[in-house]
Amino acid sequence: MTFHDHLRHLAESALASIPAAEAQDIYVVSFFIDNEADDPRQPTLTIGYNTEAQFRHTIADASDEAEARWNYAFWLQNELTVIADLTRDPEGAAARHQWISELGLWYDHEPTQPDDWMKTIGPTAALIEANFNQTCVQLARHLHDDGVIKSALGKQVPVVLHELEYYEGIARRTEAANPSGLADDFTAWVHNGRGIRTVNRSGFGRDSRLWL
Repeated sequence: MTFHDHLRHLAESALASIPAAEAQDIYVVSFFIDNEADDPRQPTLTIGYNTEAQFRHTIADASDEAEARWNYAFWLQNELTVIADLTRDPEGAAARHQWISELGLWYDHEPTQPDDWMKTIGPTAALIEANFNQTCVQLARHLHDDGVIKSALGKQVPVVLHELEYYEGIARRTEAANPSGLADDFTAWVHNGRGIRTVNRSGFGRDSRLWL
């Protein structure tokens, strides 16, 4: 099974596992993209969602309703699946390794000095990130175009592709991942510069902003 096929299989299974009673309250699907162990060769995709009930519950803790609705810091942060995680999804991790290798981007040795790393590995790491981001955009479009999301939730909701920080690249990817207009409220929030709160979750925000 190719890495793309593996992504589709786990994503479809994850969405199909949502109970009908919960599905009716969901207004957004979360595609949280992160690097396991801060390693650019180990990008993972965590799929979850947020509900109207959680949104209402967190309004008082946010700066405004838009932040409570769109900032991952206030979401359930649930994990329907964690794709390509070395422990939780070793098959996906192996498929990811093969995929990166086939792209000609895998590397085995890293310089110990940060400046040397940025010069020699940095550009390759950015290309891995860009390709993984693009793959996640394509996955979200597949879930929309093939009716997977509508079948699982009974309606269309936006898929938000995000990290632990928000910036223009997040808005562009999310816009590309959804049918026209579906993610407008989220992208407007990002464009307005409101995505600045630190997310209370293990991880870090990457400096790279490249997306192909």
